Amino acid sequence: MGSSNKIVISGYYGFDNIGDEAVLQAILSLLKAELKDVEITVLSNNPEKTKAIHHVKAVNRWHIQAIIKAIKDSDMLISGGGSLLQDVTSGKTIPYYLGIVKIAQWYKKKVVFYSQGIGPVSRSYNKWLIKKVVNRVEGIFVREHHSKKVLEDLGIKKPIIVAADPVLGIKPSPHVYKYVKDLLGVEKRVGIYIRPWHNEEMLLDCLEKSLEPIIDEGYKVYLIPMYYTQDREIAHRLKERLKGQAYVVDKKLTLDEVLSYTASFEFIIGMRLHSLIMAAAMQVPMIGLAYDPKVTDFMKDMKIPYCIDLEAIHSDELIHMIHSLRNNQEKQKANLQMMYDRQMKKVNLPVAYIKRQLV
Repeated sequence: MGSSNKIVISGYYGFDNIGDEAVLQAILSLLKAELKDVEITVLSNNPEKTKAIHHVKAVNRWHIQAIIKAIKDSDMLISGGGSLLQDVTSGKTIPYYLGIVKIAQWYKKKVVFYSQGIGPVSRSYNKWLIKKVVNRVEGIFVREHHSKKVLEDLGIKKPIIVAADPVLGIKPSPHVYKYVKDLLGVEKRVGIYIRPWHNEEMLLDCLEKSLEPIIDEGYKVYLIPMYYTQDREIAHRLKERLKGQAYVVDKKLTLDEVLSYTASFEFIIGMRLHSLIMAAAMQVPMIGLAYDPKVTDFMKDMKIPYCIDLEAIHSDELIHMIHSLRNNQEKQKANLQMMYDRQMKKVNLPVAYIKRQLV
């Protein structure tokens, strides 16, 4: 393979969101392992930081001329991972990411969707835009079956392959894992990964009532802000409700640190999707707090029964789930190992396709 192969990767990168940075690192690791002479440019909100962390080229995701030049000089655009095609967070998200795709299509570059999560999509214009643009994408890989159905319902006729989230394939560096394990000691530990949401008071009230019994039993509760600027405040609010009997890991954690903390917990309660995916990667039992269908879909795909709809969350249900999970931890670990092995067979599907396209 010649050094002329150049790839541009578009996604929600450079925002200090550990989940999305984990997606990028996982994709880059797989690409670099399979494509020895490839040059990769990432569209980032913080190009200098992306260059320093991931050792790739990077351009500002808001500078249209730089984006056009990078794509024009490339062989392929990867629209990479995460929930890019949804209009819950903003009506502008889908037009932005499909606008990047349209630039690549204008210059006749190959486009691959890399294990994306799709939906929800509620706006008519966005539905039309997806049908118009995505039907011209060469390779479409989604991370779970629900995303495939969403695209099919929107009128996508191209083949859609269900792969797996690439983050399932990553592990922490051994020295960081040892450092975190030594830091935490031998006490029983549970990790909590929550984010801001519209019914925060209900969520915090439920978690307070549900965690107090296990704190009384001697569990240490650690609150992990995966998206530091967003999650830090709600983590501290929960700590206050627990009368200080919880510890906020109050800093911008690296991906290795989040993985290492996750691997060190007896079980986790996760609202952030990639907290659950990282727990699955480390075979750590989990309870999902489903604020978005992507959480429910992941838990279903992994055949994990412990998932609560955040709109109807109640402490009695969460207490029951915690009790059931603790009584069935070995069974859950065995199930996680089986599902992890099954999912890992699909992790490499997108990069294998990319490799064929670039030969």
